[in-house]
Amino acid sequence: MERENSIGEEVGWSKNVEVAKKNPKLAKMNKKFGMIHGLSSLANIMSFGSLAIHSWYLAGKLDL
Repeated sequence: MERENSIGEEVGWSKNVEVAKKNPKLAKMNKKFGMIHGLSSLANIMSFGSLAIHSWYLAGKLDL
């Protein structure tokens, strides 16, 4: 998709956004990527929080 639109070689987001305004297929892909990326980030944060809580629980069981 990026090769067809001559984008993707540069660093940044600006060209992708500009091309997505004219290309509905790219806009749809960007939206889906954003949704999946957001869900992945949320899962990572929840996983980290669960690990922290479980570590706290286990630390409370230590008898020093």
